[in-house]
Amino acid sequence: MPRGKSLKNPNGYGSVVRLSGKRRKPFEVRVNTHMDERYYPVYDVLGRFATREEAMIALAEYNRNPYSITDRNITFSQLYEKFYKNKYEYSGKVYSKSSMDCTRSAYGHCNALYNLTYSKLRPDDFRTILGQTNAKGKPLSHALQEHIKNLFGQMDKFALQNDIIEKGYSSFAAITVSEDDMPGVPFTREELQILWDNKDFPWVDSILIYIYSGWRVSELILMPPEDIDLIAGTFKGGLKTDAGKNRIVPIHSKIRGFVEHRLAVNHGILFVMDEKPMTAAKYTQLFKNTLKTIGITTYHTPHDCRHTFTSLLDSAGVNQVCIDRLIGHASKSLTTRTYTHKTIEELKQAIEMI
Repeated sequence: MPRGKSLKNPNGYGSVVRLSGKRRKPFEVRVNTHMDERYYPVYDVLGRFATREEAMIALAEYNRNPYSITDRNITFSQLYEKFYKNKYEYSGKVYSKSSMDCTRSAYGHCNALYNLTYSKLRPDDFRTILGQTNAKGKPLSHALQEHIKNLFGQMDKFALQNDIIEKGYSSFAAITVSEDDMPGVPFTREELQILWDNKDFPWVDSILIYIYSGWRVSELILMPPEDIDLIAGTFKGGLKTDAGKNRIVPIHSKIRGFVEHRLAVNHGILFVMDEKPMTAAKYTQLFKNTLKTIGITTYHTPHDCRHTFTSLLDSAGVNQVCIDRLIGHASKSLTTRTYTHKTIEELKQAIEMI
């Protein structure tokens, strides 16, 4: 075989093609190639890769158990494998380990669907998964159900794009528990005073930031620098419900100095450990160690900061509409989610009451 030439693949095996131009992943894997009525080649793109070797490995793995991505008889588990590789391996996008872990964890709770044909699944099938109970006989948490429902939605979208289904039935399956199902113990006034007395102790400032802003742990950790506006004095973010996403929370004057300092020393990122962005798991452990070190012995989780925020707002007499906006809850009193200048000013006045 002449130098530089690749061995020709068997008919029907698929091919690896180098795309023109400067690309991070120039090698495209094509499968299920055939000719249309004009005798033009038509094919499915399995993915794109940085090297020919990576592309050939992916093609070989595909051929161990090949199936058409438009096969309407594909099972739930087969579709998941294709979806997972397309999202996390072939898309060229970079996802955090926590995002990948959440997807795999959600899939792990769907074993009742693994061998069922995806196109034949109906709302009751998806409701069965969301309505499961854990080992203690209790319903799955809101957070876990949300991860599972998000997985269903993403798989539905992938299946629709590839003509595997005609309708996404998972959208008709609702989460069965309330958003704030997580139990929590708000910090007492005495414990808050201990935090303020130790505000210069490493990471105590982070706990105070959470208490005076009401964000969930992952919401603040994953918040992009551009969504922390020191000029306007606001945070913008939210990862959960429609009411909670893209919400604006003013930066309380008590924690503004903490926020400014962290952004300055961490090059625009709020929480960093060992020069790397913080993860929720690492922060939870650090949170517990910090409380123990400064003498707070009551068992608390980071989510208790959110409960404390709500409790402080309520005790200060903040009206329910403002509380709902600040913590990202849907409210019958909210006819619009638009944040006007007047709305933001009202939220600033509300949050400064605590």
